Amino acid sequence: MNPILLKAREALKRLLTLPTFIVLPRYRATLDDLTIELYVSQRKFPFLGGADALIVPVAPDLKMVFGVAKMARDRGADIVQVEASKVAPLKPGDAFVGTGARYRYKYTALAVIFDEQKRTSPDLITQAVTTAVIKLRRAGAESVAIADMTENLLAQPNWITVEQRRRTAAITAKLMVDAILACGTNARTVKIWCSEPDNAPFFIAELKRLSERERRSTAATA
Repeated sequence: MNPILLKAREALKRLLTLPTFIVLPRYRATLDDLTIELYVSQRKFPFLGGADALIVPVAPDLKMVFGVAKMARDRGADIVQVEASKVAPLKPGDAFVGTGARYRYKYTALAVIFDEQKRTSPDLITQAVTTAVIKLRRAGAESVAIADMTENLLAQPNWITVEQRRRTAAITAKLMVDAILACGTNARTVKIWCSEPDNAPFFIAELKRLSERERRSTAATA
């Protein structure tokens, strides 16, 4: 092949190849004015389509010491942890909005899904996520990313059986999608970040059910 054409082909290939830190959505569901996208990546904080904010789960003391909360703290060079410590503790169901991570997202929202004994419930998760979304909306965030909370809901994640982990992932997927839907008009674009690929099928199943429900609703009103 002509050397010039070969170089041109290689240059075009580089232009069309996405950088490794960019992750495309694995699944997308739309309901009225709400779009929910699922991203699956084991990378620490991949580029999630330009989300303005990231929501992570915490306890009332707002300590970012485990799972995705710790990742968010590390990515933000501990700045959001310092900010949160000044207002802690917060009551269960509340949320704090602080600084985001440079070049990734503008805001980090700490959703208090646990009580003082590290217990939670569907109502508490919904309340905390909704509060976080409302506060982010007021701050100017148009799109938010919310991390898979499965690991946070496992009592002893290193000692859990595979079946227990799968059951928890299935429950978590439903709770998170229900919490997003409960945000109503406060949420426009929500990006779920699943850092454990084995959990992704449960989120896809929930989003498919959501899409099917929307199709039936549209057909019924046609």
